[in-house]
Amino acid sequence: MGSKSDGVDSVIYSLDKFVHLASDCNPNIIEVLHVSDSDILKIDSFGEELREIKDDFLSKKAKFTFSGYATAQLKRIKTHRSWLMDPPKSCPERKDFGLSETSKVSQSELGVLDASIKSGIEVNLPKDIMLLFNREKQYQVAKAHWDQYQTWVKSRNPARAELEAKFGYDTKHACHLVRLMRMCKEILTTGKVFVKRPDRDELLAIRAGSWTYDQIIEHAESIDSECEELYKTSTLRKEPDRVMLDNKLVDMTDRYLRLHG
Repeated sequence: MGSKSDGVDSVIYSLDKFVHLASDCNPNIIEVLHVSDSDILKIDSFGEELREIKDDFLSKKAKFTFSGYATAQLKRIKTHRSWLMDPPKSCPERKDFGLSETSKVSQSELGVLDASIKSGIEVNLPKDIMLLFNREKQYQVAKAHWDQYQTWVKSRNPARAELEAKFGYDTKHACHLVRLMRMCKEILTTGKVFVKRPDRDELLAIRAGSWTYDQIIEHAESIDSECEELYKTSTLRKEPDRVMLDNKLVDMTDRYLRLHG
């Protein structure tokens, strides 16, 4: 559940949801567990208990969650940059792909065929039918891209749009990308989560546009390669002890209900 009051964005999770997200090494939740004591505004005894076992939530899954979030940021950077450098000129039309105005292929049919091909299942259809399917897919991909571009244009934050126009890429996404990739490397290497960043000034400079687009891409790809190797050698467990964590969750829930039930 999310809310916004007094200019502060907040998200409230149930204990069950919080523990399961932490067990999956969700970056946002892991950071909450590992903040410095001085940065905690309010915490009760149950929160203290979770903080006491914060390291038990860490595992090699960080490679996929932290790096996964970073990859999503990188994809946004590349997509937005392509729109900045070469914006789509017009909405694609069906006739541009040799299609009639009325689709002869349903979305579900297209999905089934696409899934079959990706799964390596041999599809025996007449060439003209396959051509129709391929054209329909190409059109839908182009239309989705156009719709995403229009949404981006209409919903862009003016301040970020100004930075993008000035530097040629989304510097805020770049800042998050670098931070997440570095945290992924640190967790796999040290088993520690450094929320209060020692590279704070550099990250703020990146957000202000101090790095070129090529520097961002090169840095991200370099750390991603390092994390691939670190995953193989890291001493972190592959998965957290979910049985222990689930038992802890049950115990905490039971005690909370006894106190407040």
